[in-house]
Amino acid sequence: MAPDGGDASETERDVDAREAFSLLGHEIRLEILLALLEDWVAIYTEPKSYAELMDAVGVRDSGKFNYHLEQLRGVYVRQVEDGYVPTASATALYRAVLAHRPTETFELESTPIDADCPVCGKTATLRYERGFVSIDCATCEEWVGFTYSLPQRAFDGRDVDAVLEVLDARVRHDLGVARRGQCPDCGGATTVDPRLEAVGDAHWVELACETCSLVVGIDLPSAMLTDDRVAAAFREVSLDPERYLWELPAGTTRLESREPTRLAVDLEGDGGTVTIVVDEALALESVAVRSP
Repeated sequence: MAPDGGDASETERDVDAREAFSLLGHEIRLEILLALLEDWVAIYTEPKSYAELMDAVGVRDSGKFNYHLEQLRGVYVRQVEDGYVPTASATALYRAVLAHRPTETFELESTPIDADCPVCGKTATLRYERGFVSIDCATCEEWVGFTYSLPQRAFDGRDVDAVLEVLDARVRHDLGVARRGQCPDCGGATTVDPRLEAVGDAHWVELACETCSLVVGIDLPSAMLTDDRVAAAFREVSLDPERYLWELPAGTTRLESREPTRLAVDLEGDGGTVTIVVDEALALESVAVRSP
């Protein structure tokens, strides 16, 4: 994942982000949110009354307390019949902070893993820095590698093999959701950029959210593996669709047509060739298997 590079939408996001962060720029407001989130159980959260909330925060000046509470209302706090509850924005922010723990730093130097480079067949390596897992080949320069964001909590209590399982499952889930038009992070609409000018053996497509900063660049076969028809075709030619995404061949991509836009990718297996054809929105047009 990487920040989106849009123009107008980027300005709007910057404004929204500044306003959202500025609301939390006071200790009393943070204490109000933490008090509301202490017993949070999604929609079943019991509201805290004004008096309970004020007591939990430890502020005796009602005017000061009411001012800061009003700043949070509508964005991070909602008033209901029996008191106050945190909004979905507040709980999402809270979970993100717990997941990424900005006060802690964790990095992993390049470590050999039980996986081969799909180009040269040498042992691949894994490293973790700045919140991203990267899988690379130290031997050849032809493979572009594989990188994806992963909260460092994923390493808690897991060895490297277990982390790889978590990573693969996470990417497959996110791709399946994003390819169907929904951002796995914020729920906003996603768009597809087939990057027609870049069609070639290592062609990538880009999935981006129109609302937040999510951007995923992925090879065409990996993006389509969540479709059962594609997975079945893989098996028919002895390509295992359950192998880690970074171990699967990227195939050879070509522009099938411009009007309407159609992309095709051929993948060779011991049992033949799979040809996948998609439209500009990554909807599957066809999948065919040819014998050797």
